Amino acid sequence: MTNETIVSLDIGSQKIAGMVATVNDDILEIIGAEYIEYEEEIVQQGRVVDIENCTKYIKNVLSELEQQTNIGLPLVNISIGGGFLRGLSSSHKIAIETTRRRITELDIDNLLRSIKNVSNVPPGSHIFKILPQEYIIDDETKVKKNPKGMFGSSLGALVHICFVLDNPLENIFQCIKNAGSEVDQVYPHSWSAAEALLSDEEKKSGVIVIDFGKGTTDFLIYLDGNLYGTYSMRCGGEYIDKDLSRILNISAESSCEIKKQYGWCNYPVLIEQKSAELEKQVELRMVGTGAKIYVNADKISKIVYERTDDIIRKMVKKKIETDLKTKLHIGAGIVLTGGSSQLKGLVDYVSRIFAKPARIGAPKGILGLPASYQYPCFSAVVGTLLLRKKEMDKKYKNPEWKKKLMTSKKKVENVWKKIWGGW
Repeated sequence: MTNETIVSLDIGSQKIAGMVATVNDDILEIIGAEYIEYEEEIVQQGRVVDIENCTKYIKNVLSELEQQTNIGLPLVNISIGGGFLRGLSSSHKIAIETTRRRITELDIDNLLRSIKNVSNVPPGSHIFKILPQEYIIDDETKVKKNPKGMFGSSLGALVHICFVLDNPLENIFQCIKNAGSEVDQVYPHSWSAAEALLSDEEKKSGVIVIDFGKGTTDFLIYLDGNLYGTYSMRCGGEYIDKDLSRILNISAESSCEIKKQYGWCNYPVLIEQKSAELEKQVELRMVGTGAKIYVNADKISKIVYERTDDIIRKMVKKKIETDLKTKLHIGAGIVLTGGSSQLKGLVDYVSRIFAKPARIGAPKGILGLPASYQYPCFSAVVGTLLLRKKEMDKKYKNPEWKKKLMTSKKKVENVWKKIWGGW
């Protein structure tokens, strides 16, 4: 794969981040990166609430990327969460019409088509990803790769199916279209984050990725190399800000800052240890009157801990245990990422409630990735580039697909050149 350009956008509750990468001889290199934080309420809990201003911010990010790279960007790839997607794994099987013969690409297509037809799609949703995890031949032989050419009388598969609500996704599409581009591919937010953070070995050992953002929390589970659950919830770090603001009568901006500086997620442990951190006095100003108040870090940390516990233990952990209904073999532990993942004591807290090792994950080791983007809040925008490259790598092996892609791409480029040349 040579001279391909991939663009990614991450439209979050606090910012829009975009990146451009080129692929030459299978090497991906980032050549442009930009993000803009919102000054207004543009996206709430992962859903666009202001199409006009969201379009403006997307356009500004893409314009800056075009200036950095001197390339027109007609197609973008996005990651989505916002509580409007859900992924689950299920098994399906079809009989092969003529037994004991080689499995063909048509057999595989028929199996995936059958899976799509029998899946119960929630109202107002559609299936946007069917990801084969492993194929099962004659109920016994399990293979991870495409089984084309193998002999069998029946063909089954363990697949991961992702559903997405139509309207919230269409709002994002419309904003991107209004900004002058089109959507190429869409990926679940947690898939993108995981692609930037996990090794194949971690996926095989079993791992949970939790993207703890401002307005949403997206998470997934890998067991034995297979993706078993994709989740997105409409709650995140801003809930902690709201609690602090309401209880202490301070502004949302102040709440966010004191949360980062004085809030400890592992509050019960610090209580046991009688930590001096909890005794620190913090000067705050009340909303409206501006009157000074003094609160110790103990009270702040208690509020931070209780809301974090509501999200991580009572929602994330409970959901995973309820859905899997089995003991989790998570050898690689928990990987935390996203804008709220760097709260004080969060790694210790998560490690304790899951009884597994935990770490903070941030994108690293990507050619051309600026140091200022090697933070957890940029995991998804980097991972989207990697996911798109992986898909293109697979499909480029098919000459017919490549021919169709190049024809389609040429048409888009010709249209874009006319627009670009007129500027």
